[in-house]
Amino acid sequence: MALAHAEDITTNDRPAAAKSSGSHLTLTIDWGSTSVAEWQRLLHRVPRSNVIQTFAYAKAVRSAKQQMTRFGVIKQDGDAVGLVQIQEVKALGVFHTVVLDRGPLWFADKVSPDYWEAFISAFDREFPRRIGRWRRIMPELDESDENLKLLLSSGLRMVRQGYRSIWLDLRADPDKIRERLKGKWRNALNAAEKNGLDVGIDWQMESLPWLLMQYDADKRERQYDGPSAAFLHCLTHAARGTGNVIVLRAMRRERPVAGILILRHGSSATYQIGWTSEEGRKAKAHHLLLWRACLALKEVGVDWLDVGGINEEHAAGVTRFKRGLGGREYRLVGTFS
Repeated sequence: MALAHAEDITTNDRPAAAKSSGSHLTLTIDWGSTSVAEWQRLLHRVPRSNVIQTFAYAKAVRSAKQQMTRFGVIKQDGDAVGLVQIQEVKALGVFHTVVLDRGPLWFADKVSPDYWEAFISAFDREFPRRIGRWRRIMPELDESDENLKLLLSSGLRMVRQGYRSIWLDLRADPDKIRERLKGKWRNALNAAEKNGLDVGIDWQMESLPWLLMQYDADKRERQYDGPSAAFLHCLTHAARGTGNVIVLRAMRRERPVAGILILRHGSSATYQIGWTSEEGRKAKAHHLLLWRACLALKEVGVDWLDVGGINEEHAAGVTRFKRGLGGREYRLVGTFS
């Protein structure tokens, strides 16, 4: 999949915060005018981005699910202030599915409610409700009473509660990051470092087929939710060659005992999947892999790592493990139509 050639786009340094010029703020969405390289560059201007708004995800969705993608640059008075990617399916000239997951992404760390209201208005102008059109909107907006009220007052209808995860701030020095670890987690890391584990850090995806095979077998055996190995294959190969895929594997006595996959997107990254054998579990291999991942990502300029979701009801043990990293927990405001 290729995008059209880029037009000139304002590339001012990322502002500390975006402010509206009043209650009559108007935003426009410039669809399809950015190249792949420009999209990657714009993604670096987002303080905390996500995998779903990447070009690699769009290519994987097209391959695996036959969904088409639109790439939009959000502009105010001609200046780019954010970006948004949607997936869509059209059928018989009448039926139209529009999916906006975890967007839009703003170049400012915080924006006023006026920006969200103006974006929803622009989105409604492009994709108004009608018979035959189904819309799903999962805004990249934290849960709060104020944010929920804002979306409902804009005419959106809530259909599901929001995604939950944890952000790890990698901007501090390694000693400070390690201090933030919860006591039990840090103790497990200390033990792992003494358990004779060798960690390989693979930016070339050479160990990826092994990890996907282990993950797929484990997922089928234990029947847990997660992306399919086939989709992950599409996603990682769409992102390869740009330094956006990292696989870490723990070896003990020359045998692989654990592995993790992380995707980088702009100045952020997301933990995707992991696998651990019983020997790796006893050796606390996953603790060591995630710690080494934090250090490796920090070295290449990643500021934030998303742990890839938490769910107390269906994955309590995994949730406790991820909370042990001492990051900032967040919950998105929900899914709307």
